[in-house]
Formats: sequence, C-alpha cells, structure tokens
Amino acid sequence: MRSNLIFLSILLVSVVSALPVGEIEITGSTFVSDSLVLRTLGLETGQSLRPVEVQHGVQNLYRLGYFSSIEILADSSSQNRVDILIQLSENNILSDWRLENRGSLKEDDVRENIMLLPGQTVSAADIEEARMIILEMYAEKHRHLATVDFRWEAPDYDGRQEIVFSCEEGPDIRVGEIDFTGNTVFDDGRLRGEMKTKQDSFWRSGRFRESDFREDLHKVELYYQNRGYPDARILDFKKSILEDGRHYFIEIAVNEGEFYEFGQVTFSGNQEVPDNILLDNVRIRTDQEYSISRVEESVDNIYIQLHDRGYFYASVEADINENDENRIDVNFLIEEGERAHIRRVEITGNTRTLDNVIRRELRLHPGDLFQRSSLMRSLRNVYYLNYFEDVIPDFRSIEGSSDIDLVIEVAEKGTGKAGIGAGYGEVDGMSGYLEFGEQNLFGRGQSVSVNYQFSSKRQDIQLSFREPWFRDTPLSLGGELFHTTSTRTEYDRKRTGGAITVGRPLPWIDYTSVSVRYLLEHVDVFDITSDSTSFYYSLRDEEWPRWTSALRFRILRDSRDRQVFPSEGSVNSLTAEFAGGILSGNIGYQKYLIDSSWYVPTFWKFIFSLRARAGFISRLGDDNVPAYELFELGGTGFFGVRGYGSRSIGAVEGMETVGGRSMIILTAEYRLRVIDQIQLSVFADAGNTWNSWRASNINDLNRGIGFGIRVEVPMLGIMGLDYAYGFDGPDKGWEPHFQFGTTF
Repeated sequence: MRSNLIFLSILLVSVVSALPVGEIEITGSTFVSDSLVLRTLGLETGQSLRPVEVQHGVQNLYRLGYFSSIEILADSSSQNRVDILIQLSENNILSDWRLENRGSLKEDDVRENIMLLPGQTVSAADIEEARMIILEMYAEKHRHLATVDFRWEAPDYDGRQEIVFSCEEGPDIRVGEIDFTGNTVFDDGRLRGEMKTKQDSFWRSGRFRESDFREDLHKVELYYQNRGYPDARILDFKKSILEDGRHYFIEIAVNEGEFYEFGQVTFSGNQEVPDNILLDNVRIRTDQEYSISRVEESVDNIYIQLHDRGYFYASVEADINENDENRIDVNFLIEEGERAHIRRVEITGNTRTLDNVIRRELRLHPGDLFQRSSLMRSLRNVYYLNYFEDVIPDFRSIEGSSDIDLVIEVAEKGTGKAGIGAGYGEVDGMSGYLEFGEQNLFGRGQSVSVNYQFSSKRQDIQLSFREPWFRDTPLSLGGELFHTTSTRTEYDRKRTGGAITVGRPLPWIDYTSVSVRYLLEHVDVFDITSDSTSFYYSLRDEEWPRWTSALRFRILRDSRDRQVFPSEGSVNSLTAEFAGGILSGNIGYQKYLIDSSWYVPTFWKFIFSLRARAGFISRLGDDNVPAYELFELGGTGFFGVRGYGSRSIGAVEGMETVGGRSMIILTAEYRLRVIDQIQLSVFADAGNTWNSWRASNINDLNRGIGFGIRVEVPMLGIMGLDYAYGFDGPDKGWEPHFQFGTTF
C-alpha cells in the first residue's frame, strides 16, 4: 500500500490543485460494488480533487480487507477537469483451507486457533498470521525447524478458492546445551539455574519456548544486578543445531561489568515524613552489595509509609549515581503532595449482599484520612467473609480537591450449601451426610444450616444459626440444637441438647476475639458391657440418663488471609470448658484445648503449614470424667491423626485401650494451590493420648504420612480425600480418609 500511495501522491501533485473530478472509471472489482468503493474513497463527479483527502480514502478502502492493491490514475488532459481511473486487485475469496503433511498436529486443534472462514476475503496478512500460528503450534511440539508454505487451489464455479498449507514439521528439537561466555563471577551452572529453559536430561524435557527464553535472559541479567553488578547485560545469543540434528546448542554472551556496593542513602523532597522513619523502611545499607530488587522494594516501602500518612498523590523515584569508589549512592526523590481524605465510599457489584454487611467490615470511612494499611485490612476483612470471589479497590479523584472517593467492587459467589455424600471408614463402615445451609442469609451475613450425618454406628442431626453483628454491633450471637445417637461395642449413647454462643472481637488485640458458649444436653448411656474387667463397666455405676451443663470460654486469634485454603497468616485458639459444679447438672469435668496453625507461602503456588494441638481433661469436684469425653484420636477432624482409623488411638488402661486424659497432635503439610478451588497436599501427622498429662511423652507418637486433595465445590462446600500410611500400632498400613465440611 505504501508504494501505491507514493505513486498516487506523485500523480496528484502534478495536477492543478482543486480541479473538479470528471469521469470516474473502476476496474478489477467483481464482488465489491462501485458505489461502496466510491463512498469509501470519498470521490464523486464534480467535487474538487484534494490529494490529502484521496490518500485518506485509499487507506480506508484498504481497511475493508477486500483488496490486495489499489492504484489511482489521474488524467488532466480534458480542460478544467480531472478524469480518474481506479485499478483494483481483489483479495481471493476463501472456500475452505486444509493442512497438507501436518505430521503431529491435529487439524481440529489448528482450526480452533485459525480464524479463516468460508466466504471470507483473505489478505496476505491473514495468510501470514495463519502460518505463524501453525509454526507456533509446531514449536509447542518441539518442532522448531518446521516450515509452512501455502498455495491457492483453482477457483470453483463461484470464484472461491481453497488454501492449502503445505507443512514439513522436521525433527523433534530439544535444548541440548546452554553455554555462557564472558562470565567470570558466576559459572554456567549457576546462571543456568536461574533459567526456566533447561537442558534435555533424564528428568527434564529440554523444552524450548521463545517467550520463556526471552524471560530467562532477563532473569540472568537480574541475577547479576541483585548481586552487585548493576551494569551486567546480555550482549547476544546464538542458537545452532548440534551434530545429532535433534538438539539446540545455545550460546549466551554476557558482559558482567564491575562490582558495586551501596554508598550513601539520602532523601530529598520529604517535608512531613522525617528521614529516620524513611530510613527504617528502606532495604539498603552502606557497604552492602548493590541489588536492584532492594532499591525497588525500598521505593515500595517508602510509598507505603507516605500512603499510610494520607499522601495519596505522593511520588517516589530512586536516583542512582555511581561514584569513583565503586559505590552506588541512592537518593530517593520524594514529592509528598497533598493529603487525601475519603469523601465517599461506594460499594458496587453486590447484587445480593446488603451494603451494610460490607461497610461494617471496613476500616476506612467518609472523612477519614486515607491510609493504605487500613485499606488493605478492609479488603482482607471483606474477602474473609467468604461471600465474594474477588474484592477490588478503585479510586475516583475529585475535581478541585485533594480528596478521593473510594470504590470497592465485589464479585459475589454462591453462599448456599446443598450437599449429599458418602464415604467409608474402618470404624464406622459406610457413612453419608446431607447438608442444607446458607452462609449469607437474605444478604444480611447471617448463617443457618441443617446437617445430618449417618453411618451404621452413628447418626447426628444438627440445626444451627449465627448472627455475626447483633443489632449492628460487633457482638456475635449463635445457637444450635442437636440430637446424636452412637453405637459402640462397650456402650450405646444418645445425646439431645442445645447451645448458645456469644462472642466479640477484642479491639485492643488485632485479629482477636473471645466467646462464651453455654451447653445443656440430656445424655443417656445404655447397653453397657457386662464384662466387669472392662474400663467401661464403671458406666453401670451411674444413673442414666443424666444432664450436662457446661460453659466454654475461648480466645481466638485469626490472621489468615482467607477462610478456605489460606496461604498466609495463622489461627490460634485457647479453650477452657467446665461442666458441673456451680453450673449444676449431673456430670462434671474440666477440659483445656490449644490449637495453633501457621501458613507460610514459599514459592509459586506452594504453601507450607504447621499445626499443633494439645489437650487435657480431668475431673471437676467429685465427679469422674465420663468415658465418652476422653480423647480418642485417629481419622480426621480436630482429633484426627491420618493413617489411623477413627478413634483407634487411645491410652492403655490395664489390658485395655481407652480414651486418654491428655493428648498431643503435630501436623506438617505442604500444599499446592492448583487453582483457587483445588489444593493438593503431602503431609505428616503424629499424635498420641495418655492417661495423664504427666505421662505425656513427645517421643511416643503414632506417625503417619500421606497425600491428599481438597476441592471447594459450589453448593457442596469442601470435599477431600486423604490417603495416609500409619507406621505405628498393630495395624500398620494405608488408610483412606474421606472428608466433608471445613474442619480438616
């Protein structure tokens, strides 16, 4: 098109300016109407001919995609007018296209990526784009030497033509060797370790991707620049085929430059934020090796300090100066700007959840000075509700003012549950569950659920309700009703009762709340063993049914970034429960539980977690601790030790294994977040229970290791499967664990 436009300009410039257009003749157009051509060019008989306008018209005509060439000839031999000849070459009309000698490619896969449709006019650019896509698909299959040509078949009766892409995929090419030249500080192996592109080996594919390789070159430069070599650069690289014809030899030329340390760190432009506060937040120290990442992190940290003081419009720039002593002085150029207050907070995207449910979780309100830390905490609080897939902040500037509007956009997700499932355990045999619930009832943040779990030896039904903000105060109020029956070899038990829980966050301790729960239940134990030597025979000495009146106190600190599949933070709780005594009832005991879980992101999508649980139970007053309240470990849940069946780990009482009065469980887990809703894990559990706290022995734990999967299923909640091997006890071996709900 460029050559055509130059030709057009030479012709028209030679014509007397602004002569009227005479006759217009169009040739070469068979399927595009003359009226469309003239309308697009902006030409009509009698109008004044203006070269610039005609050039724009030709460009517009090209954009239609119908023509491969456009030539406009002007004849001014007729007196006082210009006759125009428009010579067009049309692009071919496609009937279809196909691959020839496609080799390892599947034509259906190629058709999904190439947008060439029958009836379409095809330009040279369209064909070249299709060729490049095919070559990229060959490259994904290691066919880096593939060639793709094309030809047009003869027109059919409608004048349409077929394109044939003729392919030669060539050999399977991998990366055979990567060498560096010019490197003296770091050897080849160390630099190769920074690259995603790897040499072909027994455990590596040797895949070569152009995009990865370009990123690798930047990573090598960055490796130097973070270790004292700010001027390090990749000069060039060469790819060639080794003698075997199936591997690349890649040679990368490096210029390392000189080694530098940090020199002076100074600040300029800051008026309200003193140097000493800024210096505490930079990651640079004199005599430390130069690192560009430390400079960038320091800039970010200074931004955070300024934003936390309301300087929303602040700017920070690092001025880097090399001196003669191989030192780099860094001066942070700061413009604080004006402080910004929040004029208005807008909530968008919530089609179901009431604004108030979101606003009460915010730490920023209209009239407040903008603070980044308060904003981040607000976003965490809203996301932690688990009502939203995403929470995105935005800001709107106000004309004539330094203040801003804060806009929080949320993307809601399903919060209802309607689940049904089944599983198998060695102790309970076949089991199943039914669950119906809503975590965000009527968009008010309330939760309600009905849960029914059953097996051949156990049936539980529970109805619960929770109001997290009672009367729009941070006081939570919840209640539950339950009925449970269980069958064991030694006794059967039936429990019916309810509980009320009241909780409130502690304003002076971040992420921390306290709660009090009162439980009243009617307990009946029957079909007690007649074996007088059994530990459980003592249950015959009590009069059944009996009443349990218990009060539980809990302090909880939860700083996790999310409720489901957290990646950082911790959750720690201390629980004390008392039954009987001044609370009345027929059963008395005191129970103490500690639970601590920590989550640490490592690299990519991997998360490392540690968890420790410990417990102790003893009598309160003259009442003995009921046998069914003692600790029995194994399986999943709070008392779970994977690799062992449910309730299979107990304390030794004479010749019998029974529940213990003290317990310890330790867990280490390494998780991979495949996507937000799926996690894979490998884990190690160890735990045991003893007759007394004094008898507890950290070296006497039942150990298990295994792997598992967790899936968050809409409407069904969390579902998981663990498969673990237990190393200790009489029944060593593999144990499957099916799990439903959120307690793992």
